[in-house]
Amino acid sequence: MRISFKNYIVFLLLVSLVFGFSGCGPTKLLMDTYAPPKKEKEVKHMLENTDIDTAYLDIEIYDELQKADGVSFDSEFNNKLLSSLQKFITQTNFISVNSVADQSNMSLDMKVLIYNYRETGTKIDGLISVEFNIRKEGQVFYTQNYKYKIYRYSKAGRQSLPSKGELLAEASDYLAKKLVKDISPVATKKLVALKSTPSELNYTVTYAQSGNFEGAIKGMKRYKGKKDEAYYFNLAVFYEALASKTDSLELLTKADEYYEQAMILSGGTDEEIINGKAKFDNYYKIVKKVAEQKRRNAKSSNSDSFELLD
Repeated sequence: MRISFKNYIVFLLLVSLVFGFSGCGPTKLLMDTYAPPKKEKEVKHMLENTDIDTAYLDIEIYDELQKADGVSFDSEFNNKLLSSLQKFITQTNFISVNSVADQSNMSLDMKVLIYNYRETGTKIDGLISVEFNIRKEGQVFYTQNYKYKIYRYSKAGRQSLPSKGELLAEASDYLAKKLVKDISPVATKKLVALKSTPSELNYTVTYAQSGNFEGAIKGMKRYKGKKDEAYYFNLAVFYEALASKTDSLELLTKADEYYEQAMILSGGTDEEIINGKAKFDNYYKIVKKVAEQKRRNAKSSNSDSFELLD
């Protein structure tokens, strides 16, 4: 069978495409990490204007909600929103909260813009809108308005519907979570391109890709060949990946050592190593803040500095 020159060229292009998409590029490893807050610009501005070095962000909260003109709400919602904020902010381990003691510190105040709640025999509906403001000495660093719509219906009548307290708790949790996602780093994933190493170490990459980071690290440690910048970079990545499962500072310290070794051996000129180390440094910094924040939050939860009513 004769093949025309045109068909031959098309064949070669198809072959090149197949090989191009078949994984001939650098092997990549997926691992856990943190992405910046949704409101990264505002948070960065807050961090630049805080005196706290040991925490990611330290905020004092006003324990009474303000209200817009013509708006009224009961104390139950006030208490539930404060409780939700305390719960979800401290769960992140990035932010510590206290009652307002000094207006020269970063503080959070809230204003209820809309509070509608109606019950009929078979239906409950309503709308709650709250404005959140974070400020220091009168300067506003963050402001955002969130809304939550309430709607429940049951043919069986009121007895089959949630209580008002349950619905207000649900609304409070939603509003608090929205704030936390705006100002707190978010858990996410990242892809890291591994460096090419001798074929004897291929199995360590296979281990790592299957999630067996301990096996990958042990295999790297047993290797008796030349240990260049690629070796130390991959070893650092494996340690970081293992550490990311638990935010282990001990493992991250080891990863940091091996990233530094890769940087030294590469002469600080390898862009992949430089970028990998920079991303790691951001993650490492956040985890160290988290460790300190956990201690602060644990201490705060055992004190009476921020009392909330049920």
